[in-house]
This record gives sequence, structure tokens and C-alpha cells, in this order.
Amino acid sequence: VVTIIPASIALFDSVAHCLHGTEDGSVSRFFRTFKSELLRGILLSLVWLAIFCGLLYGFLILFRMGQENSVMAAYSLVYLITMLIPLGVLAWLIPVESRFHHSFFGLFKAAAVYAIGHLPTTILLLVILIVAALMVMVLPILGLLMPAIAVTLQCWFVERVFMKYLPQEENEDE
Repeated sequence: VVTIIPASIALFDSVAHCLHGTEDGSVSRFFRTFKSELLRGILLSLVWLAIFCGLLYGFLILFRMGQENSVMAAYSLVYLITMLIPLGVLAWLIPVESRFHHSFFGLFKAAAVYAIGHLPTTILLLVILIVAALMVMVLPILGLLMPAIAVTLQCWFVERVFMKYLPQEENEDE
């Protein structure tokens, strides 16, 4: 669980470089990026684990209260929808970390700016993640391929956004 973010960063980085054709060794790229992002990624994983445990705990309290009171049921639904905001930030955190260099808190800020500033893409990233997770839950064998498929789809949309922020020379190289 604690290596999920560094592994996701490495997967996104290797898929992005393969899609751009800038590097042939995707497996070696994955492990090189995983190794370089491991400590920071574990810290990110622990922070996000704490955030989601707190958010889930709040939702469970509202859900239990909503079983007895219809007003609280409405609050739990609103809370559940609001939980998509941190998920959207997390969906951008991994690509931003793989492509740009930020301080620890700057990374959260940049991911939030991308998540809010590119809301349609954020919604699309979340839909891809949710559909991939549901497919793996229905057919667990897809867990072998679905991460790469989901990241490839996400990479296609994220890189289009990133091209607006990269220097022109780097855009031409890629």
C-alpha cells in the first residue's frame, strides 16, 4: 500500500516516455523512476492514506446517521461527491510528480491547480480510474493489464494539458 504512489509515478513516467518515443527501455525506465521516487512517494502515500482514512471515517459517520435521518442521507451524498475533489487532486498528483519538479507542498498546490483549472480532464481521469477499478473488481485477472491501460488512457489526456505549460523547445522535441 505504501508503494502505490511511487509505483504509479514510475508507471506514468515510463508510459509517457514510451508514448512519446523518447526511450526504448520502458521496464528499465520504470525501475529507475521507481527507485528515484521511492522515499518521496512513500511519504506521499502515507499522507494520502491518512487523508482518505479521515475522509472515509467522516463519510461512514454520515452514512450511518443517514440511515436514520433523510437529511443526513442528503449530507452523506453531498459529502461523497465532495470527496471527488481530493481524488481529482490525487489523479493529477502522479502525472505532475512524474513530469515536473516541485517542493513537497508545491506538488499538492500544482496538482490542485491542474485539477481545478482543467476540470473536464480531471473528471475524465476520475472516470478512467473508477471504470478501471470496477472492471478489476468484477474480473480480478484484469488487474494484470488494467493499470497499464488506464495510465495509457490518462497519459493521452494529461500530456495534451501539459503541452500548454512546457517550454516550446521541449514541445518540439517530444
